[in-house]
Amino acid sequence: MRMKELRKPDRAGQQGLGAMQSRLTVSQLIRYFATDLPKSSNYPRHARAFVEACLQNSVPIDGVSFAQYTAELPPNRVSPIRKFMLFYQQIGQPTVVPDPRVPKLPPAMNELVLRFVREAKNLRGDHSKETYTKALNSFFLYVDGQVQLGQPASLSGQTVGDFVEHLKAEDYSPFTVNLYLSAVKQLALWCIRKRDDLGLNEQQINALRDINDIRGLAIERTFYKDSLEENERRDLLAVPESARDLAILALLSLEGLRTVEVTRLRLGDLDFDRGQLRVLGKGKHTRKPIKFFADCRSAIEAFLRETERWPLTPARQNEPLFDELKTHQIRYIVDKHLRQQGLKRKGMSAHSLRHTAGQLLLESGVSLEHVQQHLRHETLETTQFYTKKQTQKTYLDQMPD
Repeated sequence: MRMKELRKPDRAGQQGLGAMQSRLTVSQLIRYFATDLPKSSNYPRHARAFVEACLQNSVPIDGVSFAQYTAELPPNRVSPIRKFMLFYQQIGQPTVVPDPRVPKLPPAMNELVLRFVREAKNLRGDHSKETYTKALNSFFLYVDGQVQLGQPASLSGQTVGDFVEHLKAEDYSPFTVNLYLSAVKQLALWCIRKRDDLGLNEQQINALRDINDIRGLAIERTFYKDSLEENERRDLLAVPESARDLAILALLSLEGLRTVEVTRLRLGDLDFDRGQLRVLGKGKHTRKPIKFFADCRSAIEAFLRETERWPLTPARQNEPLFDELKTHQIRYIVDKHLRQQGLKRKGMSAHSLRHTAGQLLLESGVSLEHVQQHLRHETLETTQFYTKKQTQKTYLDQMPD
């Protein structure tokens, strides 16, 4: 396969990226590449595979290696790598080195983390467990590093406070710092509950209790997710020829379900007679009933008719509504239809359709308390961000001259 000639970066582009390091790890390079890409994009994954192949075969990241690597690939995998190559040239083709090997935790620390993640009742999903494992590993690696430097460090309030300052110095975002801090606090509480089993003395227990006093960083809550206007949602739902796609879009944008909640729906959760939809929320064990809107019922019914499951029967109540549907597939479906309608913009994603449902319910006059109940927010404060967003939208029109 012949490779298109890659244009050289202009002088202004090089100056704009002049602060870029001349030596990057694979992960650093891919992170820079992914900065301006949609979060659901698979471009970083394909670019990483290409870069790692170049390093493994000890060949430069250039046009020759690009042509050889993509010779047998389909076009949809070539495009991400071609875009990456343009980016790589624009930043001055820095030297790329493999990611450093992550040091292993000391056995005792590793066993403690694994046991906590295995037994913690609040960590129900694989993603939550992975996130907490990563956060706790980071903390204990910090502890081990301090000990090796001759500094006192342990699972205590003093060390956790120092760890937070370390994360701030490393330019971690306030959100990430608070997430890591929350993981350590949860571990400390678990250790206190297991104090007899772990053989902790009173001094160690007091050190663990001190961790709860460590304050997180203030985060300015912003509306990081866009939402559709009423006419835009109408256009989005008018397009899909696939009954399955329309049913998914309706559940997201009309009912306000999260992507994971869509994948968990069973036929027994659909109550057409009473107009109720039972939803198993994120990190929950019980299903909550919400209003099953008529337009959404129509879309679901059409999908059930197409899949020869209408009318519903009690014998099929445990059958999934969507067979083997994954959240990444939902994000792809949403992005596809948003792009087709020209609605894909920065901040617009599958989760934006949940924001759309809440925002439009408020704008139609539904009370804040009822929107909270429909979206199943734990606190009213979360729902109030929708009203703040609505206020921002109407501010200029409502203020008198």
